[in-house]
Amino acid sequence: MPARLVVLASGEGTVLQALLDAAADPAYGAEVVAVGTDRLGIRALERAGAIPTFTLAVGDFPDRLAWDHAFADELEKWAPDLVVCAGFMKILGRPVLERFGGRITNTHPALLPAFPGAHPVRDTMAYGVKVTGTTVHFVDEGVDTGPIIAQEAVIVRPDDTEDSLHSRIKDVEHRLYVDAVGQLARRGWTVSGRTVVLP
Repeated sequence: MPARLVVLASGEGTVLQALLDAAADPAYGAEVVAVGTDRLGIRALERAGAIPTFTLAVGDFPDRLAWDHAFADELEKWAPDLVVCAGFMKILGRPVLERFGGRITNTHPALLPAFPGAHPVRDTMAYGVKVTGTTVHFVDEGVDTGPIIAQEAVIVRPDDTEDSLHSRIKDVEHRLYVDAVGQLARRGWTVSGRTVVLP
């Protein structure tokens, strides 16, 4: 049986599209069973096509904790093996992590633990490093602190701008993320300390 993926998105859905394209091949070992968003009217919902979707906007709930509980309840309905954050712009709180911790993946456009947070490419440029990259990691209660699943380097060119560097990182990120999710789906995983082990 293919692994069940719920993909979470907040915008264009380019990573979602890459996952959908990969999952169209049965050898990939995973299927997208639902797409979740935190807002309506976004391209990711269009890309979902016939795949079921759900949208829970924070503003529709009395507070953030109520949203987290509702989001966890909605995820539970889809029985995901993996929850794949793909450009999802909300931090998932304790109610979600308590039920799905160790099964939520995300990417970050830097080589963690360097340059965590909201502006890693800008921070990379400001610091003057010569090599950056992208990280696929599990989500925990910290900000970009979960166990690392995969990483790949990207050279910083002398003529790079923040936009040009971010664009090249995204190209690598899409490929690496799709490959990492497929590896997790087909092989399973364990986490020993901070080390993710694929058998």
